[in-house]
Amino acid sequence: MRDLRSMCLASLLSLAACRSTLTGPWPPVEAAVQEYRVGSGDIIRIAVFGNAELNTRVTVRPDGRITLPLLNEVTVTGKTINEITREVTEGYRRFVQDARVSVVVEEVHSYRVFVTGKVIRPGDFESRMPVTVMQALALAGGGARGANLDHIIVLRRASNGREERYEVSLNDILEGQMQQNFTLRSGDTVVVP
Repeated sequence: MRDLRSMCLASLLSLAACRSTLTGPWPPVEAAVQEYRVGSGDIIRIAVFGNAELNTRVTVRPDGRITLPLLNEVTVTGKTINEITREVTEGYRRFVQDARVSVVVEEVHSYRVFVTGKVIRPGDFESRMPVTVMQALALAGGGARGANLDHIIVLRRASNGREERYEVSLNDILEGQMQQNFTLRSGDTVVVP
């Protein structure tokens, strides 16, 4: 079983090396929060200023849609808060002159990161809020014996479909290089060699 895990990890690392290039050095710290994409199960609150009857708190259904007063069905899965705000504002402008809309994610239920390699508990981890590289490692129980924590790889699927790779050193983070402890996006994979 241990040999099978080692072979799977080696295959994953070699496949990742073939399909992507090191991007970097690291993504901007605020990027993950700004680019959070709403998913099924998330709860969002929509407020239309001056029109309390249009205010609503909704759960994103498995089909990726929400139902709003006057607008009926709106697809929100995979969209950022800014994209949803623009779309809902445009929709309500047909009914409300100078509509001003606020969209807030109140509860995250679709955020998931993966941690694999030499960690105590590899797997996928759900969280109600975005986590950093160090927090993801903590969720996985930390590095296992023989883990190389100075060459952690974060794999990320970019919006254009390409895979991005970021190399992170836990020791550098502990020495104050906090830009390496960036916030992970849902779907990111942390690989500990």
